[in-house]
Amino acid sequence: MNLDTQAQFEELFFDVAHPDNAFLVYFTAAWCGPCKRLDVPTIAAAAAIKGIPFYKCDYVTNEYTPGYCGVRAFPTFVLFKPKKVVAQAQTNNTEEVCAWIHGLAL
Repeated sequence: MNLDTQAQFEELFFDVAHPDNAFLVYFTAAWCGPCKRLDVPTIAAAAAIKGIPFYKCDYVTNEYTPGYCGVRAFPTFVLFKPKKVVAQAQTNNTEEVCAWIHGLAL
């Protein structure tokens, strides 16, 4: 699912009714060369196997959310739970991202 607006992100981030619900956001930009090298369907499948909802936030359509989250480079993957950042990875290597996801402690 795409996070096209800050409101969509905030609905997940401020979901204090479900404090253990982790979610993963892939921050990217349509013009980002390193991002284009990633196999996003494979990464989304790795997140699904781990039971983590996967979202994509493209800077071209949603400039605000990456800055709000402190993202300074693309591609960046951030695991959130309501009201907090749990883990972050910056790499354009699909295998590294999948290994990082599989190693996440929820």
